[in-house]
Parts: sequence; structure tokens; C-alpha cells
Amino acid sequence: MEGALSLLALVTVVVSAGVITVAAHFRKERATELQAWAREHGWHYTEHHPSPLEDAVLPRTVQGPDTRARHVLTGRRGTHLTTMFEVTRSTSPVSRRGAGQERQTYRVVAVRTPGPGADLEIHRRDLARIVSLDGRGDPEEVGRAFSEAFRTVGTDDDFTRAVLGQDTVSWLLSDCRSRSLPVRFTGSHVLTWAAMHLDPDRALTAADYLIDLVGRIPAQAWERDTTEC
Repeated sequence: MEGALSLLALVTVVVSAGVITVAAHFRKERATELQAWAREHGWHYTEHHPSPLEDAVLPRTVQGPDTRARHVLTGRRGTHLTTMFEVTRSTSPVSRRGAGQERQTYRVVAVRTPGPGADLEIHRRDLARIVSLDGRGDPEEVGRAFSEAFRTVGTDDDFTRAVLGQDTVSWLLSDCRSRSLPVRFTGSHVLTWAAMHLDPDRALTAADYLIDLVGRIPAQAWERDTTEC
């Protein structure tokens, strides 16, 4: 019996070592691929970064125990400074850290805004629901449709009103990308996130959506007194 237990322990150690080796190989291979993408597109790659978005606060969905940012790509999409990366967080309580801990991965794509803004999140309420209005109704009709289709949570009413003007609201209702790309304004960035690994080419589509959104927001939205923010 003692011999069988010793053999089992040895097998467990060998299997664990093999899993760690394979995981390290894939991490290295992935870093190499992203470095190559960055060189090809004139971007900068950092494998690990403690705070890739400076003063930005990530969405609560992305935050959690032992949150880490990795595979950070920074460059310009046209004239817009763009950052995209992965965030991983533990799905287990902190007390279980290191004991077979599982991690969840999110892709974050962020574009620097023309100025600092207040925290504001915009989500579709029901992804399965198709909005019939294409954004071309009268202001009251458009506003009602937007309230039915989207949920917004902001910390500054003036900033929220400036961002969600008639033109922006109509565009959000009619642009199909709003179905799968939630938005958060925070600090000097606007960002979107999704539960997936970082695919740079696919992430650029999300960046283009954010750039289109920023382009529809009037300049006065960024002309705020931030001394009390």
C-alpha cells in the first residue's frame, strides 16, 4: 500500500510539472506572436504592466481578487492613442490563492479622449432585443427608445448629458456594434471590454467603435472643471 501511494505521488508530481512546462511554453509563444504583431504595426508591446491606463478605473466586472494586466499593446489608430490588453482575475476567494486557482480573462480596449471625463458606463439592456428605431425619430421618441434599449450609470449628470446628446444617442441606437460592446468613460480614456483573450486584429474593430463614438461627442463635454473630481 505504501508503495502504491509513493507511485501515485510521483505520478502527480510528474503530471504537474508537465502541465506547468506546457503552460509556460504557450505563454512564451503567445508573447512572441504579439511582439511580432506590434513590430509589424508600429506598436509597443509589454508582457506585464501594473497600470496600463494610468488614472482609469476598470469596470467592476473586470475587477476581482488578484487582478493582473498583461499582453499590453499601445499604439495609434489614426490620430488616436489606443491601448489594448488582457486582464485576468481569480474566480476564487483570496484565501484560496495558489490552491488550484482558476482565472478569468477579459480583453480591454481603450482610446484616449480629448480631455478628462467623469465615470460613465453605457450597456445594452437586452442583447437579444432588436431595437426597431434606427435613431431618426423626433427627440422624444429617440430618447424613449434609448432608455428602453440602454442602461447608463454615471457620476456626473452634466457629463452624462453632454456625452448622450441627440446625435450620439441616435448613433448608438442604429450602430450594431453597440449590441456587443459596452462602454466606460473613465479618467482620460473611453474603453470597452469582453470576456475573451486578446486578438489584436479583432480588438482594432472595438477601437474603431470607440473612436467613432468619441468623434460624435461635442467638444464641450471635455471642458469640465476637474478640481473637485
